Amino acid sequence: MTKEKVLWGYDEKTGPEMWGHICSDFEIAHTGKAQSPVNIEQADVVKLKPSTMKFYYKETDYTIRRIEQSVHVFPHDKEQGLRFNGEYYPLVSFHAHIPAEHLLDGYIYPIEWHFVHEKPDGTTLVMSAWMEIDNTNNVEFKDLPTYFPEVFADFETEREITLDVNEFMPEERVFYTYQGSRTTPPTVEGVTWIVLKNAKTLGQEDFTEFEKAIGNTSRPVQDLNGREITFYN
Repeated sequence: MTKEKVLWGYDEKTGPEMWGHICSDFEIAHTGKAQSPVNIEQADVVKLKPSTMKFYYKETDYTIRRIEQSVHVFPHDKEQGLRFNGEYYPLVSFHAHIPAEHLLDGYIYPIEWHFVHEKPDGTTLVMSAWMEIDNTNNVEFKDLPTYFPEVFADFETEREITLDVNEFMPEERVFYTYQGSRTTPPTVEGVTWIVLKNAKTLGQEDFTEFEKAIGNTSRPVQDLNGREITFYN
């Protein structure tokens, strides 16, 4: 294994409670007022009319590699993404956290996928998709669960795979949205979050493989500090 110098982690010395004190670049983790993830209290959200968000995903090739403390998946096709509030956001990568980072009425899902979208000017939108563990796995992961621990073990190891990210998302894509931050250092703010309400399911065997690589990689929920969460049904 080739060990890159990663300043932060999830243990007591370099974990989320310490991120804001590790270096000046990470200070916002301690001082920021619009940090992510958050607990979504359904009774407090603002409900709006049906969303006009449109998705432009298809089956394409991806490269899988370790980035810092996780495994990230990068599309070869740069013409995938979504349109939200009239703005188009290209998909640049996706990864996951175990257990989930965003909570729904205090409930913690076993795993949460983050689909990172970024416009050419750097404006970022992250779409989040929860999954439950169930014997009736309804996601076509192909070899992705096997590749996660293989890639995580070595920064120089990469794998190639063909996937359709629509597989990771529920058929009914109603969602919550709010303004937040990245959930790993540097936890820069100004990120638009789309959190899909409905969860798909994955099998225990697949979950166990993912957990080998990314188990216990979740940042605790952050204060809303007056931020509004909106629900598009």
